[in-house]
Amino acid sequence: MRVEYLSYSIQRRNPVYGLTEKEIEIESIKSIAQGDSCNVYRVCFENHWGTHVDGPAHFFLNGKRIAHYNAEFWHFTSPQVIPVNAEPGQIISMDDLLVTIDSKTDLLLLQSGWSRYRGQDSYSLRNPGLSPEIGFWLRKERLCLRAIGFDFVSVSSFENRELGRIAHRAFLDPDGYGNPIVIIEDMCLQGDMQDLKEVWVAPLLVDSIDSAPCTVLGVFK
Repeated sequence: MRVEYLSYSIQRRNPVYGLTEKEIEIESIKSIAQGDSCNVYRVCFENHWGTHVDGPAHFFLNGKRIAHYNAEFWHFTSPQVIPVNAEPGQIISMDDLLVTIDSKTDLLLLQSGWSRYRGQDSYSLRNPGLSPEIGFWLRKERLCLRAIGFDFVSVSSFENRELGRIAHRAFLDPDGYGNPIVIIEDMCLQGDMQDLKEVWVAPLLVDSIDSAPCTVLGVFK
C-alpha cells in the first residue's frame, strides 16, 4: 500500500482560472529570527485557488457549504479513474468518457494529462471544461456518486464561460435530480492511477464560505 497526494500545495504564486498566476499574501506576525518565541504567519488567498472543492453554495443561495458536510462524506472507497483526451478549450462530453462508469463509483476522477501545462498560460486560459450533460447524466444514472475531480483548473472552460456556469449548476443544483455532486478542481493526477483504492478529501473547514481549498490523499494498492 502507498499513499500519495492528489492535490497541490499552496505556493506563493499559483495558477488560477483566467489568470496565469496569483500571489498569496504572507505576513510574518511573529518571528524567531526577530527575537520572538515562535513563528506565526498571516496567510491570505481566495478560496478557489489551488486544489479546491466547489460546494452547492458556490452557485446557489440555498446550496450547502463545504463545512456543513459530515466527515464521512469525504471518505471515498470506490473511486474510479477515467483517462480522457482533452484539447485546449475542448468541452468534454459524454462521448469522450470512453470507459463505463461503474454504478458503485462514489468519486469519479478524470485524468487528462493537463497537469503538464500547470504554470503555463494555456492551463489557466485555454483549459478544457465539462459539458453540462455529464452532470445531469451522472446525477440521474449514478446515484452513488458524490464527487467528481479532474486535473485541469475548472469545470468551466475559460473560453466558454457561459456554458461553464451551466455546467457548475448541473452538478451543484440542490433542487436538481438526485443529490448534488461536489467538484474537485485543479487536482494532481499523474502517472499510473489504476491501483487507486481509496481517497480522502480534507477541505479547509471555514463555516461561512461556499467552497474551500482541500488536501486530497489517494491510497493505492
